[in-house]
Amino acid sequence: MNALTSWITRSLGRYSGRSLPDTDAIGSPARLIPLQDAQTLLNPTHRQAVLAQIARLTGLPGLHHQALVLGPIRQYASFVQQLPASQAHHHAGLGGLLDHTLEVIHQALLIRRGRLLPIGGEPERIARQHDLWTYAVAMAALLHDLGKPAVDQRVTLHRADGQSVGIWDPLAGPMTDVPHCHAYTVTYRPRRRHGFHERVTSLLVHHIMPARGLCWLASDQTLFAQWVATLAGDMNEAGALGEIIQEADGLSVARNLGAGDSPRVAPARTRPLWERLLTGLRYLLDQGELPLNRNGAAGWLVGDDLWLVSKRAIDALRAHLIAEGHSGIPSSNDRIYDTLQEHGILEPYGERAIWHTTVAGAGWSHELTLIRIPVRRIWAEPDNRPGYFEGTVTPRAPEAREDNAHEPTEPDQNDAQRDPVGDLPSPTPAAPIATDNTPPIEPEAPRPDNEYVPGLEPASASDSRQDEPRGDDDGPTDAGSRFLQWLQREALARRMDVNTPHARIHVVEEGVLLVSPAVFKDYASQNPDHGSWEYVQKRFMKLRVHQKRPDGTNVHRYLVKGARRQSVVKGILLPDTAMVFSEGVEVALVNPHLQASR
Repeated sequence: MNALTSWITRSLGRYSGRSLPDTDAIGSPARLIPLQDAQTLLNPTHRQAVLAQIARLTGLPGLHHQALVLGPIRQYASFVQQLPASQAHHHAGLGGLLDHTLEVIHQALLIRRGRLLPIGGEPERIARQHDLWTYAVAMAALLHDLGKPAVDQRVTLHRADGQSVGIWDPLAGPMTDVPHCHAYTVTYRPRRRHGFHERVTSLLVHHIMPARGLCWLASDQTLFAQWVATLAGDMNEAGALGEIIQEADGLSVARNLGAGDSPRVAPARTRPLWERLLTGLRYLLDQGELPLNRNGAAGWLVGDDLWLVSKRAIDALRAHLIAEGHSGIPSSNDRIYDTLQEHGILEPYGERAIWHTTVAGAGWSHELTLIRIPVRRIWAEPDNRPGYFEGTVTPRAPEAREDNAHEPTEPDQNDAQRDPVGDLPSPTPAAPIATDNTPPIEPEAPRPDNEYVPGLEPASASDSRQDEPRGDDDGPTDAGSRFLQWLQREALARRMDVNTPHARIHVVEEGVLLVSPAVFKDYASQNPDHGSWEYVQKRFMKLRVHQKRPDGTNVHRYLVKGARRQSVVKGILLPDTAMVFSEGVEVALVNPHLQASR
């Protein structure tokens, strides 16, 4: 080891296996990361322990395990080196991608141990193909994030003297194949496309897996089809294999973020609330869950400040963290504001967290309550920041009736008993339902502090109302009616799955369950000129063709029977099957795996 490599290794030792202090540290030229061989990368004690568990769970003979499992793991380690798994979310430190991948393999094999695969196969076939399915699980877990270095990251290669030798192209082969390359730096590409890395994974598989391993998987075309779909992120076709990888991936992410209570997940260090809140905000912004810089957005980037719609952003943040498995997330927005303010993440207006502002763009303006966050706390590196808002955010003094410390929020409750996205009492007229993945949608009523939600803002001459198309709000051209007609056409043409694990429609004893919001998102993606999926859902609920629960709420919950882990399907219940399955369409049998939750 030369002097430069030795110095690099010492300087990086304190960061190994941990999150870096800030996102710009990853790409700093002073943080050259030395190339290492697979043996060195896999040698740390925690990785050796995981490898031993993987060997035990695969159960293949020694030589077969060495060639078909450990061999690809070594190739993978050499390929990804010490790259992080994400910029500011899970496993964001050096070596994070390798650690995350090994964890996912381990968790996936644990899950596979309790599954009879293929589903519905004869006992003889299940026994005969046991090792093949186990191998498919292990390799899908190994490769599930392989595309990240190719599309999410930019890796610069360096000589022993620190001089750059160019950008690494993962499609051409591993870094170790590049002549004169001894070290590298990594930054993240701005404006990355969410999920794109899954689509390119198959282009890189030949760098990791041996040909005979691929041939073994391809010996069963049904299994091979699920395996390829899993790598591509096509969960509609990935079947049981895709479900196993998704669950294992979620367990690894939850463990690293300090969430999750699964007995399979080893205890992780407790991360302070402010750190989890900041990580969650970064993730929501990075994934586009909080859109920016347009009419109807959740926030606007102006100069050195990121302005976010207060209630909308915090509700989305809370729902995201709870969905990831975090406990102890306050149900009171005031407590979240206070935590963010105490740690310098939120810039207050005097002693208040909330800013009363006027946001104006080309031909529109709104008076909104916002929170103000220094942009460096979200995107430390300027190159990773989105574009700036081509409009203005103007603070204004609150009126006397608004002169309070924070916006009104619900009283704090026991977080263990609170369902942040559960059923809301349905006033008259009926309110849209709340879902697992979005903040609750409020009924059409005056909102506190002039809070703005797309589709619920007051109409004005300067308001373009981009999220809601204009037209007949109650006739056959209404978005709710058009959605129902679309649903009937899809069912008639048999273009929608029914009663399958990823189906949007399930036939139950009580009628037809429409999985929400997934079915509305499908419609909105196919009919973008009909409005956002939130708007379509709202208009559909106004048709009042759905059945409420006895307590007057809208969301129906169905337990999935027979699963090893209890899961729940939520949606809207239509009591009349003819609403979906029109005359001449054969109605599917009742799904035996769903049972109404009382």
